[in-house]
Amino acid sequence: MSRRPPARVICVGVATLDQIFRIDRLPVPPAKIQAQEFIVTGGGMAANAAVTVARLGGRAAWWGRLGDDGVGDQILRLLEVEGVEIRVQRLPGARSKTAAILVDAAGERLVVSAPAQGYPPDASWLPLAEVAGADAVHADSRWRTGALALFDVAAVQGKPSVFDGDSGDPEEILRLSRAATHPFLSEPMLARYDTDPEVAVRRIFGGRNVAAGVTLGGAGVLWFDGRTLHRSAAFEVPVVDTLAAGDTWHGALAIALGEGQSVEAAIRFATAAAALKCTRFGGRVGIPVRDELNAFLARN
Repeated sequence: MSRRPPARVICVGVATLDQIFRIDRLPVPPAKIQAQEFIVTGGGMAANAAVTVARLGGRAAWWGRLGDDGVGDQILRLLEVEGVEIRVQRLPGARSKTAAILVDAAGERLVVSAPAQGYPPDASWLPLAEVAGADAVHADSRWRTGALALFDVAAVQGKPSVFDGDSGDPEEILRLSRAATHPFLSEPMLARYDTDPEVAVRRIFGGRNVAAGVTLGGAGVLWFDGRTLHRSAAFEVPVVDTLAAGDTWHGALAIALGEGQSVEAAIRFATAAAALKCTRFGGRVGIPVRDELNAFLARN
């Protein structure tokens, strides 16, 4: 029997350069503090999702925009090292996004971002014909024009599409959510529709959705398939760093769907990947590889 080739997943959206400091506790009141550990690594929702796909054995692509600056150069090198295929628009005079992040002993974080500047919304340069050769697509909420273009082509091609709805204008996020087959929002974003997650998940469901839901950290995942509300439990792990856990979750969901896993199995797979990431410091650095994830799932 021939072996199925690795799933190909295209991820569209933001990529950043993260400077991460590990400290005992977040400073209140303001103070000078000594970091226990410091690293510089890649970040960004779509970029981290692409790295997740690559580490889990898939063929990953990241499509996005960067400034024509030194930060952008570093972001690209860090993606290339992971084996991610890149389609990028370098923008002269624009500033690539960077962030300084404090991670405390409980794994919680404080993020200070220097946002990208000079990125136009235009998505006409995207090589959307390549979606035909993908098994799934993923987009974040940071580049809405690109996400919508990707989801529209994926729908024509019959490909599953994962939307990471982290933040933004509720009407725009709802439009993008319904353009994808599998939108999963952050808890704060979902609360913009209703403070009761069960009510809110039902409200966002529509359009092309196969399943729509919310990631709830240690409380697991709540999702709706148009008929029934489902809950998927979280895995109990010692939490070291939650940075990039949501990105890992969405990237793992995308590759699982691209491999043909059921929604229920794909959510369990993604939740396990995010749990393993939380046991390690360093944002993207802690994203697991496939053998680690398979062993973790076998134990649990």
